[in-house]
Amino acid sequence: MFSVLRTPKVGRVWSGQLVSMIGDGVYTVTVSLYLLPRADAAQALGSLLAATALGSIATLIVGGAVADRVRRSLVICVADLLRILGVVALLLAGPDAHIGVLVALGVVFGCGAGIHRPAYTALIAQLAGREKRREASALRSATSRFTGIVGPVVGGAVAAASLPRWGLLINILTFVFSLATLARLDEPHVRGDEDKKEERAGILREAQDGLRYVRRRKWMLGVMLQGTAQAALVIAPMAVILPLVMGGRGPVALSLVTSATACGALAASLTASRIRARQPGAVAMLALMCELPQIVAVAVDAPTVLVVAFSALTGAGASVFAVLWGAALQERTPDAMLGRVYALDALLTQALMPLCMAAAGLLLSVLSTSAIAAVAACALPVTVVAVLRIPGVMTLGGATEGKGTDEAVSAKPADLA
Repeated sequence: MFSVLRTPKVGRVWSGQLVSMIGDGVYTVTVSLYLLPRADAAQALGSLLAATALGSIATLIVGGAVADRVRRSLVICVADLLRILGVVALLLAGPDAHIGVLVALGVVFGCGAGIHRPAYTALIAQLAGREKRREASALRSATSRFTGIVGPVVGGAVAAASLPRWGLLINILTFVFSLATLARLDEPHVRGDEDKKEERAGILREAQDGLRYVRRRKWMLGVMLQGTAQAALVIAPMAVILPLVMGGRGPVALSLVTSATACGALAASLTASRIRARQPGAVAMLALMCELPQIVAVAVDAPTVLVVAFSALTGAGASVFAVLWGAALQERTPDAMLGRVYALDALLTQALMPLCMAAAGLLLSVLSTSAIAAVAACALPVTVVAVLRIPGVMTLGGATEGKGTDEAVSAKPADLA
């Protein structure tokens, strides 16, 4: 996996994003502590996080189109500047800022996150080259898991040693470091001279082209829609139930479950790039079933040690899927279309999450946690089995690209649309 870092440009971009993502973890912890002294802390933090999520969702598709239209490093720089603006404004407004101000700042921060994700994912794949894209996918996944562990720890330590505002300042500095690694980056162009007529097309038109590209590949659209269903019926309710159940057993139990999930994901990310299977889609989708033991354990109120062990399995399965799925998208999608395809994948996964998490919270007033977990346990295998019946899913498009993968990969965006 780390062999991809031998490409100097990949190592340069990755180092900046590693630091930036650690800063994101610091922000997650310190922004909560920053607003905690307020009398309406729960409402303030909830409003800020909801606005951030909505801003991210609203800009994903357009962000993907922009990432396929201009230099991707420039898009990441704009995303970093937006997030710097949001954090600086939050510091200036103070922890007692009006709810409306927090919502506005959350939208700004979310917009930065929304345009960053497809640009960064596409840039790493582009710089790595097609022969190293599986390794690049594994590296990106492992980095996300690693920073998800380290960032919150650093944020908690900084807040405990000083004040939460220092954590927010550290977050700003990590964005500055990211900007420095991207300055004057010589990245290859994804468009040729014959594509100049496409430059005159509007951003929304290019976003529609990305949607048409995915829609014509049933295996790709099927897996994305499976992600939508799983996020709505499994991930969202479990994101509400798990903290309630494990938090009721004490902070140590909740932290052990969270850490076990992250550690399992990190361990799998380090090895998943070595998986070679004739039917990678079957392996990827069955890996998602690793979440089932955790759900059942929560539903039957199993001992904490079992929930922790199954949480590590959940994280590992999610990472195996992420690596194989990410590699398939990179291998089957032309460079000039990567940003839009990644954006659509992220959008379909995240679009229903805020609504379904809110719905799960409301249902808990009339249903038990065991009942909701039981529904999630039934929904997971149904969504996995259903998508496996779609042609091309078992091989993740390996035999569905018309005249062959190489031709599909080299095709021009105008032809693919």
